[in-house]
Amino acid sequence: MNSLDEILENACRARLIPTVADSRKEERAVSILLATLSVIRPFAEQILKPCAVRVKKTSKISSYTEVKFPATDGSDGNRPDGILRLSTRNSQWTALLEAKTDNSKISEEQIVRYAETARAYGIDAVITLSNQLVALPAHVPYPISKKFTKSCQFLHLSWTSILTQALLTLKDAENLDPDQVYILREMVRYFEHSNSGVKRFDQMNPEWRDLIIGIRDGRKFARTTPEIENTIASWHQEERDICLILSRCVGEHISLRIPRKHQDDPGVRLREASESLVSSQELRSTFVVPRAASNLDVAVNLQRRTISCSMELDAPGHRAKASGRINWLVRQLKNIEGDDVIIRAFWPRGRIPTQATLSDIRANPKCLENGKAGAVPARFEIIVNKYLAGRFSKRRNFIEDIEKLVPEFYERIGQHLRPWISPPPAIGKQASARNIRVAESVAKPGSGDLSQPRTTLSKNPHGSDGWQLDSEENGNKD
Repeated sequence: MNSLDEILENACRARLIPTVADSRKEERAVSILLATLSVIRPFAEQILKPCAVRVKKTSKISSYTEVKFPATDGSDGNRPDGILRLSTRNSQWTALLEAKTDNSKISEEQIVRYAETARAYGIDAVITLSNQLVALPAHVPYPISKKFTKSCQFLHLSWTSILTQALLTLKDAENLDPDQVYILREMVRYFEHSNSGVKRFDQMNPEWRDLIIGIRDGRKFARTTPEIENTIASWHQEERDICLILSRCVGEHISLRIPRKHQDDPGVRLREASESLVSSQELRSTFVVPRAASNLDVAVNLQRRTISCSMELDAPGHRAKASGRINWLVRQLKNIEGDDVIIRAFWPRGRIPTQATLSDIRANPKCLENGKAGAVPARFEIIVNKYLAGRFSKRRNFIEDIEKLVPEFYERIGQHLRPWISPPPAIGKQASARNIRVAESVAKPGSGDLSQPRTTLSKNPHGSDGWQLDSEENGNKD
């Protein structure tokens, strides 16, 4: 069997302008991506970050297409779309790439063949690329046996996530030279074109309408039915798409809050999300926005056919009255039309939350109070609800509306919210005046017997902050 080095010697280098036929979209897209990764290190660092491999300054990135591995079973052999190699002085890391475009999906049979190839040639990772969206790169959209995962890493990247990372890299282009900026922009231009085969998630699963109508009619669905499981699978893709949309809007990475057990096992995530949908008839997600006042929560109620966006803020603890805490929040929303904005107040000791529209609170702040003398709210939730009516059950319209509503909520409300920060402790006026009088009395020279020691206040000679007491006797310092 030929070694991997011998095989790569006969392989074609990845080209920024590939000469393959237009119909071979996968090979064309992989060649452009690999060529770009080879020359733009900041972009490569971000793309390879999920692989737990470090791109050092001295690292050499080599990329190949048309790599043919000889067969051992009499077949024509395996021909993955690309090979990426990261070389340092003392080590090498190699990944095999397999790509799909348009609506094509990664097949299990193909992955098994590439997994066997990776194990035979000591390849470190198998990276798949398609328009399928996953929450985390390790959540591959195909089953893979544990006998392969012990020696090889399996990761999945969507074309949309790669495009988003390219746009974020261009936003921070101070680390790029003009030629690199030009190359990356050309790659973005190609991937954004409809002929590239790169597509975003644009509609829910085919069972979506049947599920909505069934819930409206009171039908009970089991967790394992296609209506539930396929809806959850589609929702998980849409969650990721919303993350990418928000990332492009704000110019920073937006992540999805996923419990640790769901990160470790996608199967557990699918099962528990399906159970939650059956019991609550809701789809829920939480998006983490860097430096925002709080996470952004999205809830889709299938019974009511509504989409809700919300953020929570702790009430300012230094305000002793409910009116002061409520006004603190309302001032943050002073430039927002409030007819569709709901403020919900949460009260301590198990009291029932109260809520009112922002417009009603502006007209009468007491309408949000619960009537209990001396009670103050502990936290607030700012909510916008959108009723979609008949558009809700339409697979494509639902996606269009939610991808419009979530960024609008953050732009309109979320980016203007500021969390309450406890003020630092202050010295009271009486205590401050008393300290000054004490200092003055210590510093005042004595007028009595000169034979008595005299105490004065001087700057500490050792360089530390503060003052020290000096004692003088017969005109000399001790």
